Amino acid sequence: MSKYESIVSIVRGKDVSKMVQEAVGLLGGVDRFFNRHDFAFIKPNVCGGISGKTGTFTSVEVVSSIISLLKGKVGRIAVGEADSSMYLADKMMRETGILDVAKDLDVDAVNLSRGEMVDMNVRDCYILDSIRVNRILSEAKIISAPVAKTHITTDVTLNLKNMYGILPEMKKGKYHSKIDPIIVDVAKALPPVLCIIDATTCLEGEGPFRGDTLNLDLIVAGDNAVAADAVMANIMGYDPKKIMHLRLAFEKGLGPISLNDIDVRGEDLNSVRRDFKKAPREPYSRVLAKIPGIGHLIVHYYYEKAVKSWKKKTRR
Repeated sequence: MSKYESIVSIVRGKDVSKMVQEAVGLLGGVDRFFNRHDFAFIKPNVCGGISGKTGTFTSVEVVSSIISLLKGKVGRIAVGEADSSMYLADKMMRETGILDVAKDLDVDAVNLSRGEMVDMNVRDCYILDSIRVNRILSEAKIISAPVAKTHITTDVTLNLKNMYGILPEMKKGKYHSKIDPIIVDVAKALPPVLCIIDATTCLEGEGPFRGDTLNLDLIVAGDNAVAADAVMANIMGYDPKKIMHLRLAFEKGLGPISLNDIDVRGEDLNSVRRDFKKAPREPYSRVLAKIPGIGHLIVHYYYEKAVKSWKKKTRR
């Protein structure tokens, strides 16, 4: 019996398709996670970014590579995102190229804020004893496919924060005063079976929108969301034990955050580690905590400022 609780792979390169294939292969291959009758749902980070600014949303190359890897090995594939405080999912999936990829590869593109909803119980919760999500998520095996970014509220946004994005409400900012435990509650209800982090082009500094892009040329995959996030956070120069939602997830038994408990395969951690510029936690986190009712307004205001700043830079 292995002494490790989870496996995480790190692959470096330029050919994204080969990198995704190798990263999943190091975990045991697609067949370890899916059979031919399964429904695979891919959840990229789309509405948490700015269209046109690479590093703020999961790249279409990573999404298309995951779809291609699954083709012929599962019964059905879909990719999707929920509406956010900033944008409608349909608009962002169109602008980031996700809709075109889905159409070209003949898979469904789903707005998780539309359609039939179901309530899912959260056992041993922190805050939410149930969550309402799109029925499609209760029927599928989920692949979390975030882009690696810093975040002003949660330090990093990786798999666990990406899964928080499945909540169908547009005004998710109402949860931001207690976002760390709520992230864990969502992860308990719907843990992804496979995680593939897009760390080809990342975001450092004032993420998740206003930061600076950083090329790592990495794919980081894992069989556990908490473990994969812990490894990626370490690559980014963070101590996973000091990231609140990772520590809370570990305390609920959702996965390991100590690298001693994770079988890291592929590239050596020391060879790929970068000291990301960290996201400032003030003033947003304190304001959101004190006045939770206006959380979504603050998030939207912050996002609009980031978009204007980005457009101004691109016009130069």
